[in-house]
Amino acid sequence: MHARKATTPEPGHRSPHRPLHVAAPGAAADPTPPRQPSPFTTDSYPEGPRKVVVVLGEVDYETAPALATALREALRTSDEGVDADLSAVRFWDCSGLNVLLRLRREALAVGKTITVRSPSRAVRRVLTLTGTAPLFRPPQPERVPRLERVPSAFGGRRDSPADD
Repeated sequence: MHARKATTPEPGHRSPHRPLHVAAPGAAADPTPPRQPSPFTTDSYPEGPRKVVVVLGEVDYETAPALATALREALRTSDEGVDADLSAVRFWDCSGLNVLLRLRREALAVGKTITVRSPSRAVRRVLTLTGTAPLFRPPQPERVPRLERVPSAFGGRRDSPADD
C-alpha cells in the first residue's frame, strides 16, 4: 500500500468536509465555492469611564481587522479601558485572540485595561485552551483583611491587632 497526500484526492473523489457544488450546464465547474463574507458587526457605548464594545457574528481572519479597528477606537476614546461583550460571537479563532492580545498590550502601555464580558462558548473555549482567560478578567477590588477575634488578657474577647 502506498501513502498518498491527503490534499490530493483520487480522481472522482472529493473531501467529505467540502460540500458538493454542481455547475450550471455549459459553465465551467469551479472546485471551490464562492466565499461569502462572514457576518460581523460591532457597536459601542460608554459606561462610566469605560467603553463597551458589543461584537456580533464571526471573528476570523477576514473580520479581525474590523474588530481591531473598533476596539482600538473604543480604547482611544475611553478613560479607563474597554469591556468587550463577546456573548454573541458564534465563531472565534486565533485571529480574534491576537487582536485582544495586541490591544491589551497597547492598553497597558497607556494605563488602561481590556476585559472580556460574558464570552460565548466559542470565545471561552479559545481563551481556556490557550490559558489567556485570566488576562481579560476584570481587576478584582483590593480586599481588606478581616480582623480576627482573639482572647484578651482579661478573659474577654477583643479585636486584633490592637483595640486601644
